[in-house]
Amino acid sequence: MDLVNKLKIFKWKIAIAFVFIIGLYLVSSSVPFGSHVFLPDKLAAARAGYAYDIPLDPASPWPKFRNNAPQNGRSQVKPIVDPALRPWTFRTGKGVFSSGVVDANDAVYIGSADHYFYAIHKDGSLKWKFRTGEVIDSSALLDDRGRIYFGSGDAHIYCLERKNAALVWTFKADPVAEVEKRYGIKSYNVDWFEANIAMLKDGTIVAPNDNFLVYTIDRETGKKKAEYLGNELMWSLPAVNVNTGRIFYGSQYMALKNVYCVDTAAGETEWTNGRWGSNVASPLLTSTDRRGAVVLGGFDGYVRAYTQTDGKHLWQQGLRGHIYSSPAQLSDGTIIQPSTDGTVYALEPSTGEIKWAFDTLEPIRSSPAVDGNDRIYVGSGEGRLFCLNAEGTLRWAYLCIDEERNDLNSSPALGKTGVFIAGENGGVFFVPYDYPLGPIGKNDPRCTLGPGEVLSPEGAYMIYTSNFGGLQVQPPREIDANQALAFSLFVREKGDTVKAVIDRDTLKISVTGNPRMEAKISADGHFFMMTPRETWTGPDGGIITVEIKGDYKTNMSRFGLKFFRGSRGGSFDVSYRFAVPGYREAAQPYKIPVSTGDPSTVFEFKRFAAPNPVMLPSWNQIGFDSIHYLGGAVEAVDGRILVWVIPGKLQGDATVVDPTLAARFPLTLEYRGGLLTFYNYDGFKVNFVGSWDMPFGFYRIAAHANPLSGAIDRSPVLNAIAKCDEIEHYGRFLKLMGMSEYETGHMAVFGGLTMALHGRGYETAPAGAGTIEFRAGETSASATVTGGQLKKGDHVFSLLLIDVKTGKAFPLYYTKRTIVEADTAGRVTRVSVEYDAGEVKGEVRAYYMVDTYPAARGELKL
Repeated sequence: MDLVNKLKIFKWKIAIAFVFIIGLYLVSSSVPFGSHVFLPDKLAAARAGYAYDIPLDPASPWPKFRNNAPQNGRSQVKPIVDPALRPWTFRTGKGVFSSGVVDANDAVYIGSADHYFYAIHKDGSLKWKFRTGEVIDSSALLDDRGRIYFGSGDAHIYCLERKNAALVWTFKADPVAEVEKRYGIKSYNVDWFEANIAMLKDGTIVAPNDNFLVYTIDRETGKKKAEYLGNELMWSLPAVNVNTGRIFYGSQYMALKNVYCVDTAAGETEWTNGRWGSNVASPLLTSTDRRGAVVLGGFDGYVRAYTQTDGKHLWQQGLRGHIYSSPAQLSDGTIIQPSTDGTVYALEPSTGEIKWAFDTLEPIRSSPAVDGNDRIYVGSGEGRLFCLNAEGTLRWAYLCIDEERNDLNSSPALGKTGVFIAGENGGVFFVPYDYPLGPIGKNDPRCTLGPGEVLSPEGAYMIYTSNFGGLQVQPPREIDANQALAFSLFVREKGDTVKAVIDRDTLKISVTGNPRMEAKISADGHFFMMTPRETWTGPDGGIITVEIKGDYKTNMSRFGLKFFRGSRGGSFDVSYRFAVPGYREAAQPYKIPVSTGDPSTVFEFKRFAAPNPVMLPSWNQIGFDSIHYLGGAVEAVDGRILVWVIPGKLQGDATVVDPTLAARFPLTLEYRGGLLTFYNYDGFKVNFVGSWDMPFGFYRIAAHANPLSGAIDRSPVLNAIAKCDEIEHYGRFLKLMGMSEYETGHMAVFGGLTMALHGRGYETAPAGAGTIEFRAGETSASATVTGGQLKKGDHVFSLLLIDVKTGKAFPLYYTKRTIVEADTAGRVTRVSVEYDAGEVKGEVRAYYMVDTYPAARGELKL
């Protein structure tokens, strides 16, 4: 054999050896060899109370979120059934999205979006409340020293004496700018403690923050012990293996690196792993044996198990919807995982195979709690608390909320005599164990008894969907003439809910009278919304019939939560009949300033809810609920009122202007005999809660008011189209979540809010505005202030530009491109707005805006 052939053979051998080595490396680095422990540890018997392997309150049946260090959501509590007990409700000032903890006396401790943390006696009376500086989305922890620890959106962890709320210490998160500088990263302008509180074996407090850090804090002094850098908002609560000293948690990062393991003794990250989709749920450890698994569900709709030792992937199970809830584990090892697809799943712990599934009507974000008898308790988006038996049958359900804001996204906390849960309407609820099975409960219309699901076994339904996400099988008889509508697809086959999407090429909608309207199917194909432009009928009102026909697809392929292709699964053909009250044209009751000093009506927009698409509340329900906007009337042209909107904040029980936030945008208001339609069809961007930019191409609020007083008399309907491809960094990833359309990047949004007249209902010109001189150029316009006394930190200053020809505000990026200058004393000297060449031209009317009031007006020409 000649030398050339020998060299060729040698090269081939080298290549084969290289491929073999690479293959061996890939297998060894990704395939989990050896045996693994999927069964939970046997719970040690305690002399009194409950056994915990970290210094929690030993007399508490539920001292922390997910109950214990491994976070398996299972308590040793054996329910005490007391026929004399009755359900009760305690109302807080705003929505409750955090979960409670329960002490030895069945007192529950929980925070609210009204900024207060509450302690409530077992009879439903207030024990004490403690005010923080922001919304509370963090579940507390009860330790063995009589103290309670919880986080707030004001960037603080609080330690209080449980008996009287005496403050022991506070811990403040690092400002975002400091974290960015320290680690050389770019994050958001958010430092909320939204995650819950965990504890290490030595009592060290563990608290993740939105500034990308997970803190460990000395529980005696409140001083920082260590910090661990993540790569996104950290909402996932670390599970603790007390035998290995490792903690495990998820990250909101969307791709690949969103599961962490940290060795707390060494202070080092041991491994990271992950797949597509954020992980906001809190992981479960199947065992404290080092061979145990970490189980965690993500926003891509998959539940996954990883090895604790090195993070290798053990199994995964895809569900129909994304996963917000944290898993629980029964005593036989079965994993209980709810999903926002409305189903509670039982999974085989070693393989992830589905053992049984229990279907409900609406999304589930509540994390299940399991009692000492292996009964499962979980809240739902339909306002019900469900109790399931270990084999997946319904034991009972109790309707906690029969209002329009009815999400029970809080997770149950188990007491000795009953279950505590909270909801979107601000209520904290107590339901005695097995109350629905007792003589009183059996006659209570709020109670439902098992064993089956309360759903039809077969059928395809296009269900009327309320502005707060309720699927109303019995729709309202009457709608407002300007009200946008939404309908959701729901398909049942052989007793199970199936994944189905609207075939957008086949959808046909007709409305009596053929009014001008626009219809938009959601990117995930689960719902569509239809918007009148601007009313369904004329002033006399009448009866309209909405007919909806089309096909739906099933058996889709998927990548992450993006479902595609599929085959025809069936069809739907439904009609709805609505009465539409008339709206007589009359003088509108609002104040529009004609000259400087005239009163200007101010509206308050608050408590936003965006239940569709379903993922929006999972990402930001408490954030939406915390939004406060103020909108003031600027001028009226051709019957349309221009409203200028700025950010507000909750201060005490009132909304005030918030100069720390930059949001500014215009809306047009059309008023027709009690109907108020606010809209912006030209597009705008708003900086959301001081963090990221949200671009809208369409934004509309339909409200109704008392024609005499102008007071808003019911919850408005909000619908919008967001342009997700323009969202920095993550916009295009939303396609993989099924949130935005693949071709356009559009996301259809349908929701609601609360509206009112603000304060006394109007504002007048602020004193000390000064003399204003307006100027405009090719790329900016300005208002120079002479003799002004108003300070930059006290108000929101803006320069609003109106196209005189159309009467519309120029669609500029007022939020980020407004510049406010001040002198050394803080007095405003100049306000300008930047724009691209050609964006502003022709005759321009300029307003110098102080908060919502047009303090000065000028005419310009470009």
